[in-house]
Amino acid sequence: MGLDGRRILVTGASSGIGRALVRGYSQAGARVWAIARRGDHLKETVVGLAPDRTHSVQGDITDPAARQAVRDSIESWSSGIDVVVHAAGILGPPKTPLKDYPEDVWRRVFEVNVTAVQLLHQSLSRLLGNGLDPTVIGVSSGVGRRGRAGWGMYAVSKFALEGWLEILADEWQDTGRVYSVNPGATATGMRAAAAPDEDPASIPSTNDILPVFLHLAQADCRIPSGERLQARDWIGRDPWSGSG
Repeated sequence: MGLDGRRILVTGASSGIGRALVRGYSQAGARVWAIARRGDHLKETVVGLAPDRTHSVQGDITDPAARQAVRDSIESWSSGIDVVVHAAGILGPPKTPLKDYPEDVWRRVFEVNVTAVQLLHQSLSRLLGNGLDPTVIGVSSGVGRRGRAGWGMYAVSKFALEGWLEILADEWQDTGRVYSVNPGATATGMRAAAAPDEDPASIPSTNDILPVFLHLAQADCRIPSGERLQARDWIGRDPWSGSG
C-alpha cells in the first residue's frame, strides 16, 4: 500500500480530522500512533484497524508525563518516527471579541494549540532525526492566514503555528520536510461549535480532505518543504499519483 513501512504519529486522534488521519494512514499501510486526551473516543478511532501496527496513547500532550508516554511507546517499537501530524487543537469561545476574551481560556488555547506542539517536537527530535525523510505537518486554518473577527485566540494560535512551521522549515533545510495544511471548513464537531447554523452536509467531510495528507506523508513526496497547502485543492485527487 501507499504508506507501507511509514511510521506516523497523529495528535488530536480522538475525533474530527485527527481521527480521519489515523484511520486513513493505517488503511494505507502505515504504522500509526494515535494520541489524544479522551480515552473512550480514542478507542473508537482505532476500532477495526490493524492491531499489530496501531498504537494508542491517551494523554494531554501539554503534560510532560504524556509526552514521555508517547516517546516510550514509539521507542518500544522503533528507533525513529517518519511523520508527525499536529492535528490537536481547541477552539475556545466562538464569536468572542478580544476585549471580552477570558484570560484563562486565552492561555489554555495557546498552550494546547502552540506550546504543546513545540514541546512535543522537542521530545521527539531524536526520533525524528532517525526517521526516513522525516516530515512534520501542521493542521492550520484559514483564520490563521487571514484574521477574522470573533475567532480570538484560536486564530492567534494558528498564526503562531504557521510561524512555527515556517521557522522549522528553515531550520530543517538539510533534515526533512515541513508543511502547513489548511483543511478549510470541514464537517467536524469543532466546526459545528464555531458555526452552529451551518449545514454539515454543505461542506466537505473529514474523509474528503484526506488526499493531501496522504500524499505529504509519502517518503518520495516532491512538494517543496515549507509549502502552505489547501486541502480542498486536493479533494477527489489520487494521493499516490505524481509529485503533487
